[in-house]
Amino acid sequence: MSEEKNRSAPPEGTDATLLSPHPRPAITDVTEGALFAGRYVLEDLAGRGGMGAVYRARDTLVGDVVALKLLELGASPAPEWLERFRREVRLARRITHRHVARTFDLGEHSGRLYLTMEYVEGESLQTLMDREHTVPPARAARLVLALCEGLAAAHAAGVVHRDLKPANVLVEARGRVVLTDFGIARALAGEGASRTQGLVGTPMYMAPEQLESGEVDARADLYATGLVLYQLLTGAPPFAGDSPMAVAVARLRQPPPDPRLLAAVPDALAELVLACLSREPSGRPRDAACVADALRQWLGSVGEAIEPKHAHGVHLGTRGHALGGDSVSSVVGTHGTSTPRSSGASQVSAATHGASTPQPSGFGHASMSSGGLVARTPLRPDEQSLAVLPLRFLGASDQAFLGDGVTEALIDVLSRTRGLRVQSSGATERFRQERDPRVAARELGVELLVDGTLQAAGKTVRVTLRVVEGASGTQLWSGRFDDADDDPFQLQDRLGQRLAEALRGELTILAYRSTVPAEALALYRQALSRMLAHSMTGELKDEVITPLEQLHASVPGFPHAAAQHAVATLRAGFISTLADEVDWDALARTSLERARQVAPELVETKLAQAILATREGRWRDAVVALRTALDTAPTFAPALQLLGNLQCEAGRADEGLPRLKLAYSLEPGMTICLVEVARCSALRGDDATYQWCMARLNSQPLLGMPVLILRMRVAAWRGDMDDVRQCRDALNEDPSHMASYVATYCSAALGEVSVEAAMATLDDMLTRQQVSSRFASMVCQLAAELMCIRGAPAEALRYLQQAANLALIDLEWMDRCPALTPLRAQPGFAEARRKVRSRVEAIWSA
Repeated sequence: MSEEKNRSAPPEGTDATLLSPHPRPAITDVTEGALFAGRYVLEDLAGRGGMGAVYRARDTLVGDVVALKLLELGASPAPEWLERFRREVRLARRITHRHVARTFDLGEHSGRLYLTMEYVEGESLQTLMDREHTVPPARAARLVLALCEGLAAAHAAGVVHRDLKPANVLVEARGRVVLTDFGIARALAGEGASRTQGLVGTPMYMAPEQLESGEVDARADLYATGLVLYQLLTGAPPFAGDSPMAVAVARLRQPPPDPRLLAAVPDALAELVLACLSREPSGRPRDAACVADALRQWLGSVGEAIEPKHAHGVHLGTRGHALGGDSVSSVVGTHGTSTPRSSGASQVSAATHGASTPQPSGFGHASMSSGGLVARTPLRPDEQSLAVLPLRFLGASDQAFLGDGVTEALIDVLSRTRGLRVQSSGATERFRQERDPRVAARELGVELLVDGTLQAAGKTVRVTLRVVEGASGTQLWSGRFDDADDDPFQLQDRLGQRLAEALRGELTILAYRSTVPAEALALYRQALSRMLAHSMTGELKDEVITPLEQLHASVPGFPHAAAQHAVATLRAGFISTLADEVDWDALARTSLERARQVAPELVETKLAQAILATREGRWRDAVVALRTALDTAPTFAPALQLLGNLQCEAGRADEGLPRLKLAYSLEPGMTICLVEVARCSALRGDDATYQWCMARLNSQPLLGMPVLILRMRVAAWRGDMDDVRQCRDALNEDPSHMASYVATYCSAALGEVSVEAAMATLDDMLTRQQVSSRFASMVCQLAAELMCIRGAPAEALRYLQQAANLALIDLEWMDRCPALTPLRAQPGFAEARRKVRSRVEAIWSA
């Protein structure tokens, strides 16, 4: 890829650093082969320009190749720019189209802002033009047709490129045309940038209004498109000058010369070029889709095969290999030099979209518009098309922005969820008043509609959502969500995530409404609700596992039952480790293998793989599986919870705690998230958060055992023996095997049981055949605490070393637990910590 170095600076007087309110240190260790941000191996430099360097990088957590762009935006920050930049990147992430390089993530490492994007192996259109000078009209039309389809998708998502030029258009070796750098130019420009010094873009390709005022809309991209097509057809730009700015000014003073004067350009293409290059925006084609239609019509008229017309909305579910698409490629490859053949685009289309792949009932290939049946990109076999209508607002006028804010946040999250193709808010805006679902579905070309209302009363809001089948207008599902926050922006972002997760789960079920009996889907919903309630109790077998087994036996074609069964058996195995009547380990492994066979891509299967990996001490495998699940479904609360737990233990509590809180806000029924938040808070001396969590946990009787264990440990750490005694009394009322073992901890801490007797009980737990290394490590942690409390440091150190030799990763506990204070000065402790630290580093690094 080539990035031109004449990219303009940010507006005069405005600082361009977007990272944080603090000056940024220089980065000196960004070299090829280095590990960046604990995750990306920088394989080689792919390009360098005015905004920074772009590397071909390998994501070590999921194994994909991405483009990693390091942004160099100045030394001093402007906080408002950071928010603007994040907003624009969030918009750019909503564009998922085969002719637009996908933006994945925005991050910061050692004071450097970076983006990760799809890696595209190919060359820039500028390189192609420099080498070939001109291209045949049909080929030029194909290249620009692809460009316009990508632009149409971006514009529908509300994103204007503002810096469209040949250097920002990539051509794959197989012929796919890909637009890059969406949202970045607009983010850097800010609103109302009007001075020449503040113009963002490349003067050679700026529209007249962009040069004059800096205030542009999508028609500025059409002007740049006309310039690109003109140059492809004639081998020269329409305007000349001594400098790029002189060329730019020339277009303010004179019309472009007719391209037919310079080369043999077909009349239809020449007229289209001149229309795009109209001095006034109103004289240009209405939108990029119109330009694409004109090019498609001309190609058809000269007998050229045309690939299917691509949807102009925003569609989801192609986020690289983790989502089941092609492996993540990115935004700046310069390694390929192959010239695409005329038929390349259609060949790629056939390979990508699989037009011959049979689709399940309820999945369409075409949409109805006012003009009749219009072809659109075929859906994947596991993909649903969806539109979210603007939420109707009920409340005070000064809060009306919440309706649109929550709608935007909801679309943003859904647009990053595999299996959904989601229309942008721009496409659905015209249905703010017209709410007939059949009309909206027909004109938008979608199967399902999400409609709803948002009511606001002070700081509290209530959202009611409905999923409606477009063809029939039948309501399929409804849900109600209440929330409150002093910060309305945090409120709308959180609500968007909550609503998206609820919809994701329900849409997963609705996708099978035509192939799975309604009573079977009802049984599945019931099992899911019970899974949430009983995930940490011994009642999983009767409440969840048996119904899922019955469901899988009666409807073997419903893969979600198999995936959830694997999750349930693994959780039951951990809780019931001491029970002898069921070989949970064998059952769980058999169940997971079945899920891998029938549902390998489901997030629940990835979750089950992660649970098993944690039980076996394969921490990195667990993290990779969880990251893959969250790439597919960013709001999948169980994966957020397990990853947050691992981060809290394994040296990254500052990342894990927010992730756990997010999981809880997405699914308030998952109070299990608060157990680790409470534990970390107690270890860190944050008693207010600990008490806040415990107040909510104590109201959940189904979490009695894990909450009692946590309360017992914290009381023992603090020397609160009255509370330890109360925990002991409560445990003695529980008839389970686990309760009797845990009660021994209390009795020993209280001095009611000798150290030797306590050690015998603990050793008995450790020698059980069904005890996993993960569980054994946790028992050793309890034993080390207890021996310290009883004044037996040598025995405590032995248990600690045993845990370190097994699967211990809990650096948070080793470094902060008050009970371990007598051990930290001993050489044996330092050696055990080195082992744990080494294990932890292997989780997060290559």
